[in-house]
Amino acid sequence: MIIYFYFVIGMKTKILYSIPLLILLLGLILPSVTIVTNSQTSNVLTIGWVTSSPYTSLSSYNPNIFSGGLGGAFYGLVYAYSAILNVSNNQMLPGIVENWTFSPSNWVQEFNSLSSVNVTLYLNPNAHWANGQPVTAYDILATCLILDMYSAPPFPNYTVINNYTITISYPKDYVSPYLMPFTLLDTVGLGEVAVITNYQVWKPIITQIEGNWTLLQEGKVKTTVFRSMIRSFNPALVASISADYNGPFYVSQITPSEIVLSKNPGFYAANMVPWNEVIIYQYTSSQDLLAGVKTGEIDLLYTGATSLPSLALSSLPSSYKVISIPQPGGYGLYFNLQNPWLKYVQVRQAIAYIINRTAVALVGGAKYSPVHVPNGIPNFSYFNEFRTPAVSNLNPYNVNLTKAAELLESVGFTEKNGQWYTPAGTPFTLNITDTISSSPGVTSMLTLIADELTSFGIPTTYSVSTIASINHQLYKSGDYGLVFQAWGGYYPGTVDWYLQLQYLSGIPYNVTHWDLLVPLPNGSVYNMSKLYVESTAPNSTSQLIAANDEIAYALNYYLPVLPLVYTDYVIVYNSNVISAPPSSSWFWEEALYGIGGTALLQAGFQYGYLVPTTVTTTTTSIPTVTSTTTVPVTSTVTSTTTSVVPPSTVTVSTTNVGLIVGVAVAIIIVVIIVAVLLLRRRR
Repeated sequence: MIIYFYFVIGMKTKILYSIPLLILLLGLILPSVTIVTNSQTSNVLTIGWVTSSPYTSLSSYNPNIFSGGLGGAFYGLVYAYSAILNVSNNQMLPGIVENWTFSPSNWVQEFNSLSSVNVTLYLNPNAHWANGQPVTAYDILATCLILDMYSAPPFPNYTVINNYTITISYPKDYVSPYLMPFTLLDTVGLGEVAVITNYQVWKPIITQIEGNWTLLQEGKVKTTVFRSMIRSFNPALVASISADYNGPFYVSQITPSEIVLSKNPGFYAANMVPWNEVIIYQYTSSQDLLAGVKTGEIDLLYTGATSLPSLALSSLPSSYKVISIPQPGGYGLYFNLQNPWLKYVQVRQAIAYIINRTAVALVGGAKYSPVHVPNGIPNFSYFNEFRTPAVSNLNPYNVNLTKAAELLESVGFTEKNGQWYTPAGTPFTLNITDTISSSPGVTSMLTLIADELTSFGIPTTYSVSTIASINHQLYKSGDYGLVFQAWGGYYPGTVDWYLQLQYLSGIPYNVTHWDLLVPLPNGSVYNMSKLYVESTAPNSTSQLIAANDEIAYALNYYLPVLPLVYTDYVIVYNSNVISAPPSSSWFWEEALYGIGGTALLQAGFQYGYLVPTTVTTTTTSIPTVTSTTTVPVTSTVTSTTTSVVPPSTVTVSTTNVGLIVGVAVAIIIVVIIVAVLLLRRRR
């Protein structure tokens, strides 16, 4: 191609020169060039989030996650996990903790005679908080002590060896060689919670917890005393906000419409993070969120933070890719057993017979499917060993209005003119508190549930309350009927009963107001606390299977919780902006691990699975700079020490954009000089 320059000198217009010299210069300076540009030249990643209480400013922001700070939905983004589980093979991948050992060395063989097991964690010395302060063993200690205040004794005991080594002595009930993936999750993985507490910042509270440790272990001091202290603490009054974050990014700016996260140069894998900034757009409705997607404003959505309504997933612009990961959990109704009428098992069973779970899932949308047997063993391949004959004939509670009426009448309820009355003679009415969201799918499901109960003669309404602090007060008061909440989930090697039997049944929030005892028709009583321990820290494989089966049987009969639908974990990303692996990659299964599935974020940033898309605009054959990233896979050898398995390798091709820009500038300068010299000669 010949490029002609036209100059106007005075009133005369002339063709000065045909300059094929430019082509020659290009050939000499850039013998082989591929110009590559990022779709976002500033490498900014945007995430959509629907919240009823958007943050408004950095000056008013309290980073304390127990007091409304940016929390679990953004673990892996602003907080780093100690380690994450590779869901595809049940092995741990290092994070802030880069290695670990179990002791005594023969603990597997001697397990039944031990009272405790020690786990020593070795931290990555390259991990730093965003203010430059190293992440140390004291931060692991502080995180564990804070989390213990939301649990119950007996607690582990902690010994800091040095800044980068800590030994945690776990009571036997915390660990089991018969459930090693879960043991790794609970110990090395800190129970799927990220490292969220900077010891130096939280030292005043940590010191008080340590000073009362013996009394806390003995139950003579209640953990609730410290929960109020934890909730009222504002770390921003002690140190800069950057001191609160150790993940790939930290909170740097806040406006009523967006939260800006800047890259943390002290993140242990900062060299693998290609994004300089993350913007979290705060929307107050799903409709606004969807509009942001359709205009290309949002690059990434994931269920842990916010998901699109099911009906919208099929109408996205073609550049958006949808990844759906089935998970053994979803949404259900939690009964308040403190309610004078819902305390009757017959009433709860009647409600189960009234609600059509298939219809509920259908109106919810594509990402929901019905629970076929409430509180049964979910029908996933990794639960096959637990679906024994003992649980093969659990009650499916198929719709049966006649049976529902019989159950209500058996405990003194009566029906008159289409209205059911309690044994006290008052109209039987219900209200469901939705603590999940006001998204169209959830709203449609709740509307149908309320309509079905109302049509049967139990007038039912629902209300939405998604502010955590208000809900906690509601649970404490007991002034409600049913709560629409999450149930189930994925824990490796066992069925996940945590939400039903721990988190929402007294540890720490008592939604059901239930003593965790199940009186069965044959007169026996199941202690669900005991069975839960056996399902997470069994003494044998047979005990593990039996515990899960007995829990399923007891919950299916007693129904403190009525699971309604399974929910797919959905990730939506803009392929014009993000380059991600195919849907078959092990990487996507990380959405089953961590709070809100956020291990996916940490794996994506740490191992280069979420990178900016590059677009080739001109090709003339330029050498590329190739960087190779090794992805270590860590396994535990009979649970006494860790060894690194030969790594899988991910090769990422990039182009030295700085070089291209420099060369382009040089070319322009040369061309200008040549043109000026030629112009002078013509004069």
